[in-house]
Amino acid sequence: MNVDALITYVTNTPLSWIIITMSAYKIGIIIYEKTGKHSLLQPIVIAYVIMLPILILAQIPYKQYFESVSILHFFLGPATVALALPLYKNLKLIQAYFFPILITLFAGGIFTILSAVGILWLFDASKITMLSMTTKSVTAPITLITAQDIGAIPSLAMGFVVITGLLGALFGTFVFKLLKIKHDAAKGFALGLISHAVGTARAFEISENAAAFSALAMGLIGVFIAVALPIVIGFL
Repeated sequence: MNVDALITYVTNTPLSWIIITMSAYKIGIIIYEKTGKHSLLQPIVIAYVIMLPILILAQIPYKQYFESVSILHFFLGPATVALALPLYKNLKLIQAYFFPILITLFAGGIFTILSAVGILWLFDASKITMLSMTTKSVTAPITLITAQDIGAIPSLAMGFVVITGLLGALFGTFVFKLLKIKHDAAKGFALGLISHAVGTARAFEISENAAAFSALAMGLIGVFIAVALPIVIGFL
């Protein structure tokens, strides 16, 4: 058997990369659970660590890899729509805290974008890098779609999403203690607003109430950014 021909066949078959990608993520889940769900060992991070060396060794361009796993990106569409579920389940919470939620959503959503882009601007970052940073606090499915709509780099935007999620999960509890924030709803909403799915996972460890508000914030900020950001960028 010609080994080189076999390797070429495997690396150029989309199904191979779908299996490898899903396996990498599954390994990430196993490691995450076995290590007591450590914030630094999120499944998506482990998957990145596994996939990057494989792609480099196989000398597969990112564009080719992206096209090979396009079916996975297709399912991000339904996943995005599914974010309406936590909003529906928490309608009573939205009604009870409507004005605080509305104010926090707009203030937090705008500040998190302006602060991050402002720092990049001070370091003379390129426009496309700054655009890719604007979706850093939005969950992955919405990030990919929104990044494409505003002309950002989806892969770079995803990198910012992962880093933001990890930082929020790592230092969120410390910030809450420093600022003496004790209300679980406030903790959860802050984690979901800033650190999306990773923050929500951390909120589940705080309490059910924190998890509910985190899921609520994640869904609301996702809708807000997905709708407002392309419109704002279009005027600039």
